[in-house]
Amino acid sequence: MRVSERLEKIPPYLFAEIDRKIAEAKAKGADVISLGIGDPDTPTLAPVVEAMHKAIDNPANHDYPPYNGTAAFRKAACDWMKKRFDVELDADTEMLANIGSKEAIAHVFFAFVDKGDYTLIPDPGYPVYKNATIFAGGIPFSMPLLEENGYLPDFDKIPEDVAKKSKLMFLNYPNNPTGAVCDLEFLKKAVDFCKKYDILLCFDQAYCEMTYDGYVAPSVLQVDGGKDVALEFYSHSKSYNMTGWRVGWVCGNKDAVKALGTIKNNIDSGTFKAIQDAAIAAFNVDKAEIEKLNKMYQERRDAAEAGLRELGWDIKPSKATFYLWLPVPNGMTSEEFVTLMLEKANVVVPPGNGYGKYGEGYFRVALTKDVETIKKCIQRMKDAGIRYN
Repeated sequence: MRVSERLEKIPPYLFAEIDRKIAEAKAKGADVISLGIGDPDTPTLAPVVEAMHKAIDNPANHDYPPYNGTAAFRKAACDWMKKRFDVELDADTEMLANIGSKEAIAHVFFAFVDKGDYTLIPDPGYPVYKNATIFAGGIPFSMPLLEENGYLPDFDKIPEDVAKKSKLMFLNYPNNPTGAVCDLEFLKKAVDFCKKYDILLCFDQAYCEMTYDGYVAPSVLQVDGGKDVALEFYSHSKSYNMTGWRVGWVCGNKDAVKALGTIKNNIDSGTFKAIQDAAIAAFNVDKAEIEKLNKMYQERRDAAEAGLRELGWDIKPSKATFYLWLPVPNGMTSEEFVTLMLEKANVVVPPGNGYGKYGEGYFRVALTKDVETIKKCIQRMKDAGIRYN
């Protein structure tokens, strides 16, 4: 049996590898604490679960859903965009339901990338951007996210010949894995660049509601002309603790929405209508519930940052996501450090190079454990003599 050449080009998926290492350590009897995967550890918000109980009993929800999402879900998503960003969208032509943003992100490459086309992807970045480029036969071109630039790409550093051959650009702010944020001025630069070179701008908004210290994440569709070149990818996963539910939406340029919808029509049959009903309930959750979640993550952030400062790390408070992005101790590679953390402290963190070449020398912490568990991890590091120096 011979697998495809494209499959041979794909490295092991980072989070699958993390799961494997956790299983190996536990098999040896280790008491492992994982700060590796961005999966909320608290339940889905109660109003969402209640809505699902009702929706699943409705026989009208038991057949195939509309390919582009139910009319009610698409309208609710448009209403949310209007309320949140003051962005007007047509529910029929500029809105598309997805099975969680991961599948839509992967499929958009098949809608726009031909063999030999370039894609502009952030490095470090969500691994799907690079891997989906390869699946589509494209060539991923890394836009370095450097600490000295606030983890924002420098569009002026993209060679013009690459820009002319590029079909799409992915941006993601608030950012995974760095936790960096951006403003409308930066997004205007991105829109102008993509207009100049006829590039589809894909903006991954998975963490837009997970913000702190007064920061409010913007939408690229708020930029004048943004809808001419951009799609935004949204997910219920992080905002409403719905990672396992697999629901979200894509919105923006109508031609791009149609192209992505054509790919999806031929690959999937949409999200269970009962889940879409529950997702509508999530849109209508009291804002105080989201603020409560963010306060919880902020408390975890503060505990982790305080403990890591005691161990020598110089940390600026993150303004968004539930991730910390930190340098490894001097003289160590990312892989060496995360191996040390697992073997000496029984704490799992992902290596920065798993997110791209420019992630080497860093590691990521997911704040998906309670404050006491985070403090326990810090104590394990102290006991093992793990410090930044």
